[in-house]
Amino acid sequence: MANALETPLKPHMRAGFTIQQSDISRMEREETPLDIPELLAYASVFNVDIGAILKPHFQGLYQSEIRLQRFATDKAADRYLCDMENEGRILAFSHFPSSFFYTEHDTARFQQIAQPGYAETEIYTLDSYLSFIFSPISRYSNDEKISILTRYIEYFRGSFIKHLRFFSRTAFPTMSRFPNLELLPAKSTLIMLAPVMQYEQGDVFLEIRSKEICQEVSDFYHFKVEKLDADISLLKIGLQALEMMQNDGSRDDALIFFYQEVVSRSHDDRTAILENFSPDTQTMLKRQVGIGTKK
Repeated sequence: MANALETPLKPHMRAGFTIQQSDISRMEREETPLDIPELLAYASVFNVDIGAILKPHFQGLYQSEIRLQRFATDKAADRYLCDMENEGRILAFSHFPSSFFYTEHDTARFQQIAQPGYAETEIYTLDSYLSFIFSPISRYSNDEKISILTRYIEYFRGSFIKHLRFFSRTAFPTMSRFPNLELLPAKSTLIMLAPVMQYEQGDVFLEIRSKEICQEVSDFYHFKVEKLDADISLLKIGLQALEMMQNDGSRDDALIFFYQEVVSRSHDDRTAILENFSPDTQTMLKRQVGIGTKK
C-alpha cells in the first residue's frame, strides 16, 4: 500500500519524499492525520471519489463535482439560483415553454433574468415548439398560448445579448436524448432541472461543477447542433397561427399557413420544419401546399 500511494505522489513532492509502511499503520490507527496529497492518492489507488473514503461525519462537509441540491422552499432555491445565475446562462430545453414565461413573476430571480442587460441563450427542440402550438391535447388554453408567445417576443425582440434558438431533433438518431439543463458558463456549472422540481414544494436538482463537462455541453450546443435560421420569426408565425385558430380557423389551415410562412421567410428551414410534423401532417401539407410537385 505504501508503494502504491507513493507512486502517483512522488513526481509532485519534494526531493526525498517517501511513504513508509509505518506511515500507513499510523494513519489506520488514527495516530496521524491524512494530508490532502495522501487523500488524493488513496482515492486514485482505489479508483473512487474522495467522498467515498471519508468518515460519515466528514462526508457532509465534502462537496464533489456532482451533487444533489435540496431546498426546503422555492424562496430558498430562488435565492441560491439568483446568485448562481447573476453572470448569465444558457438554457437548453426539450420542451417549450420554460417556466419563466408561464406567468408574471415577482421574485428577485426572475426580475434579474428579465433585466435588459442580462445575457442568456435559450435553445429548444423544434418538435416541442410545434407541439405547443398545434397539439389538441395541451395543458394551455389558446389564450394562454398567445400570452406566452407574446411574452417570448417581447423578451427576445431587439436584444443583442438575449438569443432564442431552435433545432431539429430529427437531425439526430431516434434514441437521442436532450435533457433539460441550465449551463452557467462563467462558473463552469451545469444545473440539471431534474430529478425533482415541484412548484411551491421546494426544489431538488442536480448540480455539476466540472469544467470538462460544462465545456462539452457548451461545445455540443454551439457547434454540433445546427440551429434553424428562423428563430424569433417562428414565434411570430406561431402567434399568427394561434390567432387564426382562435378566430375559428381550422387546425389544418393554421398548419398550412405556418409552413408557408416559414418557407417564405426562411426557405432553408423548410425541410427541418416539415420533418418535425407527424407523417399524417406531412402528407397533408405536401398535398395542400404542393411540395414536391411542379406548378
